[in-house]
Amino acid sequence: MQRYSAVAFLASAVPRVLAELADAAQAAEEAADSVASRTGVSENGPGDLKALISALFLNSLIVIGCLIGFTVLRMRFPMMYSHKMNQSKESLTANRSEGVDSSVSTSSQKRRRLRELKTRVCDWFSFSIKTSTEDAVDRAGLDAALLREFCTTGALILATVGIPMCIIVAPINSTLGEAPRGEDHLSAAEMATIRQDHPWLYYVHAVIVWLVCLAVHFHLDRAQATFLQLRVKWLQNLPAPRSTTVLVENVPSKWRSDEKLREFFGTIFSPEDVAGTHMVKLEDDLAKLVCERENLVALKRKAELTFEKTQKVETYRPTWCGPKVDALEYCDENLRGLDDQIISLRQEHDAERTEDPTARTSHCGFVTFKGRRFAEMAQSLQISPNKQEWKVTAAPEVSDLRWDDLRKPRTLKIGSELLGYACCVGLYIGFMPIVGFVTNLGMAVNMGPFQPIWEGFAPTIGLTIFLCFLPTLFMTIFRTFFVLKSESLAQHKLQFWFFLFQLIFVVLVTTVGKSIITQFQHIAENPKEVFQIMADSLPKATHFYMTYLVLQWSRRAMEMLRYMPLSKFLVFRAIFSQEEAKEMAEPEDQDSFGFGARNVNLAVSVVLGLLFCSMSPVVTVLAMFDLLLARMTYGYLVIYAETRKPDLGGVFWVTQIQFVQLAMALYCIFMVGVLRQKSSSCAWLVAVPSLLIVLYSFWHIPRAYQWKKLPFQEVAFGIDKLEQKDCDDPAGDCYVQPELTAVDQLTTLAA
Repeated sequence: MQRYSAVAFLASAVPRVLAELADAAQAAEEAADSVASRTGVSENGPGDLKALISALFLNSLIVIGCLIGFTVLRMRFPMMYSHKMNQSKESLTANRSEGVDSSVSTSSQKRRRLRELKTRVCDWFSFSIKTSTEDAVDRAGLDAALLREFCTTGALILATVGIPMCIIVAPINSTLGEAPRGEDHLSAAEMATIRQDHPWLYYVHAVIVWLVCLAVHFHLDRAQATFLQLRVKWLQNLPAPRSTTVLVENVPSKWRSDEKLREFFGTIFSPEDVAGTHMVKLEDDLAKLVCERENLVALKRKAELTFEKTQKVETYRPTWCGPKVDALEYCDENLRGLDDQIISLRQEHDAERTEDPTARTSHCGFVTFKGRRFAEMAQSLQISPNKQEWKVTAAPEVSDLRWDDLRKPRTLKIGSELLGYACCVGLYIGFMPIVGFVTNLGMAVNMGPFQPIWEGFAPTIGLTIFLCFLPTLFMTIFRTFFVLKSESLAQHKLQFWFFLFQLIFVVLVTTVGKSIITQFQHIAENPKEVFQIMADSLPKATHFYMTYLVLQWSRRAMEMLRYMPLSKFLVFRAIFSQEEAKEMAEPEDQDSFGFGARNVNLAVSVVLGLLFCSMSPVVTVLAMFDLLLARMTYGYLVIYAETRKPDLGGVFWVTQIQFVQLAMALYCIFMVGVLRQKSSSCAWLVAVPSLLIVLYSFWHIPRAYQWKKLPFQEVAFGIDKLEQKDCDDPAGDCYVQPELTAVDQLTTLAA
């Protein structure tokens, strides 16, 4: 009863708290300057061309420096930069010195070594560009390969749209338009220079809107067809026991035991079809002890290696305010008797479950079948009339499971997630003052002779710094308050929330005005005003987005250095072996460099490039170069350098396609508003039906390409190919909580 009352209290209190926060935010924002000005987004004006050139020069130098640094580091630390490359078969750096005739002159050998060195320096670029998608999937997984493919697709879309715009439309705008005021030469080729009520040019731009939408939909449709082929092949090759295991959630209490769960699915199918069942056990106290033991063992080994290599005694501070103690003595003292305590606690829990098989069990469990056919059929069944019961889905990868979340009671899910949403809203509220403070601080700094270069950075520095830390804040909220089955699903949740944040506060920040809450209320009351709002605000900030996109080039190039994993590797290598140091240094920070954040950053570049392709084609071209640089970077990093990540099989890709479709919709709305504002003719009416292409794209792609499950014809007619005959774990014993497996190992050692 106390648990239910707590949930009821949270459900009633959180909305009130959100309402109070919203009122406070609205009052604070209305009393301040516009959101755009506080984030450093300035309107177009004189001097922007000089700032853009400075940003291009500086960021190009940074990119070149990072590429040179990466090349040197890759040769110096191959374990960190090319560990997934099979040198004997695939590397272009194979040693050709064996079997060389001794009669060959020394000068010839030097020339050969020079050619080999040149090949070894530059071969990473060849691997990045030439590696096939199928090979990338085999090496790094489908999600990693599709991250690379999205860069290609996005760059292709922007090239199809942006290059003709720059070659054809921009000169027309410059020739027939009005000269920009003052020294604003950067606006000379933009649509904003066309004089009001031009007799025919706005009709041309209305037709261009149609052509852009058709081109984008064509590329998306073709890319989704290719993805579907990769997805089906990925599902076919999914290894057992993951392919033959399902996750069952919201199991009724009377079926919450391994035996009962096996009996239930053995009745639906047949007892011979079920290979194994594992209910998630409520072993929080046992998991805590096992985790404590693992930490002590790791600390002890580190202390022993430190003493062996440096003859120094490792010290350890048990509490943050306590004194330091000898690490070896501390570990020996705390490990003494800990194994017996863990085994004894496990025996107590087993005895409790012997009396009541459903005791200390969660509502989640795993069922492993003897064939792929039964796992696919189980996911399609409606087992109970109550949709909240017997929810059957494909099992995530074992290494990616969040066991703590699977142990959480579902009664606390609503209240916990309400608190999580409240924290997300708090990030939106706190964004304005934090970014404004950092930006003002950057603008106040005088860099002396480097001031022209600094002016290319300063307007976006606050926004960039906050956005760097934002993924970590979001992931902390998701891990704390949201009930998720795996870490990859947390990354997917980050993809949505982080993109929404960047869409509002980066892409559409100039449309927000003084208060985001007031603006949303205004649009809700007058939906037609969205055309006018976008037409009034977005054309004034095209130069800012040019600088913003150029700044992303440095971010892409700096990722190639892998400076954080390398730093950790160098520190750990001083104590541990290179293999252990490599394992401890990986992976890179998944909050900022995981699939969620990386996909969002790429999607924002595509959105900006599409949104401004008619208004300012230079933005589109700069976004295209950003995606090409990302293609080169991720084409090598995620395939050959970084460790393989758990794979969702294309979930991130599908969301990316939806983001591009949203960008197409925003582009149509924006251009209709601009045409309506700039011309009293019917040009805007010519552009309005282009929204039908957007609607068709939203309708057609998800219906034409059913990607979530393996087509049953593949299961029925390709059963021989799907069966895993040589599976090392046919019963799915890997889907057992790690603390239980650890106790079993301790019990075996003790015996």
